[in-house]
Amino acid sequence: MKSIFINGFWLIIDKLLKLSVGLIVSVWIVRYLGPEWFGKFNFLNALIVLFGTLISFGSEGILVRMLVSEPEKRDEVLLSAFWIHFTFGILSVLLSFCALWILKPNDGLYFLMLILSVPSLFRCFSVVRFVFEAKLEVKFVVWAENIVFLVLSVVRVCLISYRFPHLALFITFAVEGVISSLLIYFLYLRQNGTISFHFPRLNRVKSILSDSFPLLLAGLAIILYMKVDQIMIGSILGDSQLGLYSVGVRWSEFWYFIPIGLASSFFPNLIKLKNEFSSDYDKRFLLLHGIVFWIAFLGASAVQLFAEPLINVLYGDLFQSSASILKVHIWSGIFVFLGVAGGNFFLIENLQKYTIWKSLFGLAVNVILNYLWIPTYGIMGAAVATLISQFCASTLFLFFFKDLRPLLRFQLLGLFFWNLNIRSFAKKLLEINKNK
Repeated sequence: MKSIFINGFWLIIDKLLKLSVGLIVSVWIVRYLGPEWFGKFNFLNALIVLFGTLISFGSEGILVRMLVSEPEKRDEVLLSAFWIHFTFGILSVLLSFCALWILKPNDGLYFLMLILSVPSLFRCFSVVRFVFEAKLEVKFVVWAENIVFLVLSVVRVCLISYRFPHLALFITFAVEGVISSLLIYFLYLRQNGTISFHFPRLNRVKSILSDSFPLLLAGLAIILYMKVDQIMIGSILGDSQLGLYSVGVRWSEFWYFIPIGLASSFFPNLIKLKNEFSSDYDKRFLLLHGIVFWIAFLGASAVQLFAEPLINVLYGDLFQSSASILKVHIWSGIFVFLGVAGGNFFLIENLQKYTIWKSLFGLAVNVILNYLWIPTYGIMGAAVATLISQFCASTLFLFFFKDLRPLLRFQLLGLFFWNLNIRSFAKKLLEINKNK
């Protein structure tokens, strides 16, 4: 248990440092670019993130599971992962350009898209990070990525201070992604020796792709209903409105590193407890859900008090409407937190098939509501649509399937985490599950 929280601590420190420093620097960036160019940047980034989901093919958890369960097959797994990331990295860049051509053919953003897409081609070198995750040694990855991040953040501040062209600022984002991937790769080589880049065994590749395909579809749907609002706003309302919306969303999503870090750290231990048929398996899931719910709820409540002064002080009157977006959008974090925590359940219980329908359900709700509300209510309609769709995907969906109701119970019982003796309550929960 100690190693879980240490690993989780490093993952949270990683995200906290990047996001806190990133938010400080982003204030400079937003003020420097203004709503229109910040909107352009976020529109392109939404496309890159969307199609970037293809690069890993949803295999992150599968690869960690393989490396934990079959450590003797490490090189074979890594080689397969490298070629999967390389192939789909090229495909993701091509699809990003196609989407830009369809949605904004005359905005002259192709060169900027090319620059921002370069890191996608180098992500194949960072697959070795899954070895560090499987061995609960993620601190090495954290050190490498944060050194690069901090150096490039200083460079960005200097570029803004000396009023360099916008293009120079965008190049730093590409450079950061490339150097981070290569640095993690060379760090792995230093500790573990070389990796042969010959073509991998097809059976292993097929196994990874087969197991990952449901997670890929789910991941695409998740990214779609998290980014579709920005894509639709940019296409319907224009870049300036997207810039205002993106400021509120960026602060709302600031803390998503918390459930990701906690869930990633619990994941190897949950696999082990499941394989051992341990009674602690349900206890750990309940503990995870209780922690993430109350962090999300208390954080969202605090934002209601500080959103307006925060936005006004940092960005000025020009971005005043961003505060209203933040106060609504922040509540979707509760369901994001629960959804991330529950992702371990789908993978460990081999219920990946439900992740597709869960995500598609949330996506359908989000697209329909955005289509109806953005033209009428503007960016506030998009914020409310995101909140409702997150609830539908992360919580409401679980009610309709018997296999998923244990996960729904974890979510509901997590409400009482603050006034709960975990050990005694988990014992009652286990009795309920046995008597189903």
